[in-house]
Amino acid sequence: MILQKLIEKFISLSEGKLTAQEWMDWFTDHKDTVEKICGRTAFLKIKTKESFSAIRNAYIGQLGAFEWLQSVKINTTFSDLYKKGWEKEFEDFCKAEKQKEKQLQKDVEKKFGYLKDHYPKFFRQLTRSYSDSDIIEAGVQQEFILNKEKELSMKIPEDLTTWYQNVSILKLEGIDIDFQELSTETIEKKQYLILGEFWLYGDGDQLLYSLENQNIYIFAHEHSPPKVIKIANSLSDFVEKKMVTYLNEYES
Repeated sequence: MILQKLIEKFISLSEGKLTAQEWMDWFTDHKDTVEKICGRTAFLKIKTKESFSAIRNAYIGQLGAFEWLQSVKINTTFSDLYKKGWEKEFEDFCKAEKQKEKQLQKDVEKKFGYLKDHYPKFFRQLTRSYSDSDIIEAGVQQEFILNKEKELSMKIPEDLTTWYQNVSILKLEGIDIDFQELSTETIEKKQYLILGEFWLYGDGDQLLYSLENQNIYIFAHEHSPPKVIKIANSLSDFVEKKMVTYLNEYES
């Protein structure tokens, strides 16, 4: 009796006579029976998945149920209802994602279009990878830079001044540069400005600006022993090449 009811339900699913939600509800109530009768392999092909939509689960379940019916020599028709439903759902999802991308590009252009003048490659990357969780705040006034120079007892290099006049805070995935946190530190008898963090080799790696040659370095603290590693010839090189590559690879 139980076997016959399962077969009838599988046939109804195969022929597209159930709504996606009806299948989901039935399977939830009878999954132990399905595994016991059909076996583990068939069960895994049929079972619903929480991360999938109802229509996608119905289509996947239909494929598995139809295959099992054939394996026990029960012939039935195969409806394309769930397949078309899932394809339509996926098509709508792709359209919505494209619309979100277009809106994102408009938002980035509106908020950060000024970056194109100094950092065009970085700006283009932002149009592809910027998200609501990212933080980019406009640059600081010259008076704040002068105050920071007094605090550090040094002249801030021109390329850094240009950066901070455009971006005061940058918080992206694995990247944290904040004007207020700018400080100096001597490492291996060489003086650096600590710009923030860039998690290139490990979480928490410090991003360093050499006051000797204006090169950009990473303090790889997880390296054994910890090591200062050069990653760019200049700040512009870092922003336009290293950071863009990093964000592009993270996105993909």
